[in-house]
Formats: sequence, C-alpha cells, structure tokens
Amino acid sequence: MEDKCPKCGETLLTRTIKKKIGLGSIDYPIAQTCPKCNWNKDLTGAGDIKSKPVMQDAGQTTQKEEKEAGIKSETRPIVTTIPSSKPAPINFLIPIVLAILVVAAIAWVFFMNPTEEGQADNFPTATPIINQTSTQTPTITIIPEVTATGRKVPIRLESDRGFTPKNTTIKPGDEVVWTNDGTYNLILVSSENIFQEKSMSNGKRENYVFMKSGTYNFFIKGKENLKGTIIVEP
Repeated sequence: MEDKCPKCGETLLTRTIKKKIGLGSIDYPIAQTCPKCNWNKDLTGAGDIKSKPVMQDAGQTTQKEEKEAGIKSETRPIVTTIPSSKPAPINFLIPIVLAILVVAAIAWVFFMNPTEEGQADNFPTATPIINQTSTQTPTITIIPEVTATGRKVPIRLESDRGFTPKNTTIKPGDEVVWTNDGTYNLILVSSENIFQEKSMSNGKRENYVFMKSGTYNFFIKGKENLKGTIIVEP
C-alpha cells in the first residue's frame, strides 16, 4: 500500500539503503519525501525533518538563494545516522529477524543435523543369497512356429438351419471355409471377435486360417441359437 503525504495527499517517494544481513542484503528505508510539497520524514528514528516552505510568488529571488546555497528541494540532505538512544523501527526489525531465522534453518539442515544422515546409513541392506547346492538346469520349452498347412475344411451355412457340421475339429494352420448354401443373406459373427462380422449372400464364401489352438464359437446374427464351434487341437 502506498504512503500518502499528510499535507497534500501526494504519493511519497521512499529512499532506501542496502544493509548486509548474513549472506544476503535487504533494502532499509531511511526517509520519505513528497515530490509536490517537499515534505520529508526521517525513518531512521532521528525525527521528522520539515522542509523549507517554497513560496510560489518568491520569483527569481528564491531561485537565486537556492542556487547560491547549492540546495535543491528534490535532493535535500537527509540524516542517515541511527542514534543509539532510540530503538530501531519495527518495520526494520521484522525482516532482520526473518532473515536470521531463515539462515539458521538452512545452517541446521545442511551443517548441524548429521543425525538423519547417520540413521539413513544404518539401514540394513539386503544381501542376495545364492543357493550353490542346486545343480539343476532350467528347462526351456521351444514352441514351434505354426505355419499354414494348406488343408481346407468346408462348413456350410443356412439362415434357417445354421452350421453344418456344428462342431468341427482341426489342427493349427488349417483353413476353414464357410459357404452360404441358403437362399437368404446372413451375417457370420465370431464370439471371440477374431474377425469382423462377415455379410454373406447366397453362394458367397468366407475363410479364416486358425494359427492358435483353442475353442472358437460362431453364430448367425439375429439368430444367436444357430451356433457352430471349431476346436483347434494343440
């Protein structure tokens, strides 16, 4: 919040000097001056210094006197000596106390608190135990890569009868060929989503090569009771 001049209400200009505190420094306010009416206030505790009134009708006589005396209203000398008989202002003591507390806290953390470091070093470290009595060699199972066998397994579909045959057993790499033998169009759906829905008109064929063993279920969309199963043996 800006301080206002008690005479004219203009915003005061604050002069400061730097004071070294520990490893750093702070700006210490020493005086406040009004740029409009030249009102001055000493913040060092030496008391307020009242400015010399300036008469607007003094004319050239006043300016001549100021030039001869070498004094300018904007640069009036301000007493910066802090008398020992008066206590320092509270606004000066607060930042000093805070700075001392911060420096003390930093010193405690980095230089004066070795307890935590010692406690951290005392944590037991896990020592790996190597069982040298075991002489067994781990067994590595090699799964042969499955390739297409070239064998085609036909399955007939009808919108009214479903799958013929309903259950089919094949080997990995075998290819299943579905053919719509019915009059109406149908949609073949995989329960395991191994492929997207396949729309099949009369006489249309769809095929898929099964590379992994397992059980796969299929049905005709809209007629979920018409199901078929393909078992891929290992």
